[in-house]
Amino acid sequence: MSHPAARSVHLWFDLPRNAKCVCNEVCVSESQRGSYFCVIGFSRGYSGIQELGNGKKMAIFSVWDSDSNTDPSEEHRVQVTSSGEGVEVSRFGNEGTGGKSMMPLEWKLGEPVHFKMEASDLDGVWTAYSCYLKNGLSDWFHMATMKTIANGELLNGVYSFVEDFRRDGASHCETRSAKFGDCYSLDGGCQNNCKKATFTADSTTPTLNINAGLCDNKFYLTTGGPTENSDTPLNCCIVKSPD
Repeated sequence: MSHPAARSVHLWFDLPRNAKCVCNEVCVSESQRGSYFCVIGFSRGYSGIQELGNGKKMAIFSVWDSDSNTDPSEEHRVQVTSSGEGVEVSRFGNEGTGGKSMMPLEWKLGEPVHFKMEASDLDGVWTAYSCYLKNGLSDWFHMATMKTIANGELLNGVYSFVEDFRRDGASHCETRSAKFGDCYSLDGGCQNNCKKATFTADSTTPTLNINAGLCDNKFYLTTGGPTENSDTPLNCCIVKSPD
């Protein structure tokens, strides 16, 4: 049986619903060309870092249209209300439709990149989602703010994932691995630290060279190459040790 890509693996974080702010970080230990490490995904979009097929490294933040499978009329599409210097904004298609922002980011193996997502209900119909990031000792950089029709929804279904998007029939032989956390939400001055995450994987390439668990009391994901599913069975919870 041929496998065009390494299997996509996910962590679904146990956080309160409708959070106004979520923070998370990624520290990549192994990457390959054609890799995406989602740091904060949610029901309306996602943000993270990429290594493109040409080796160039980027940050990306995208938000889906309210009905992303039909490419809605212009007045119902995602609107980019602001973006940081050097950030390229555009629309995307194929796997749904929406707004996309990208910027060069020379992230390094073994060094964390921090992301923060903020959500604001504007009028009960449109919600604004703002993405910030910082690399190393830098200050928070505002990547972009986009608004979409979400009918009051804020940040729900928070997750991270590792994806092989090269899909050339050989990329599944290469390992991609990263640690995530500490992930937490902020609401009304209260910090909710994530202590539990559920490990899942896509069904398109049902291989078992995937793994997830805890390393230095942070959640990690690994896919591809000689990886063995030795730490956490699929669809099971990973629980962090008490502080």
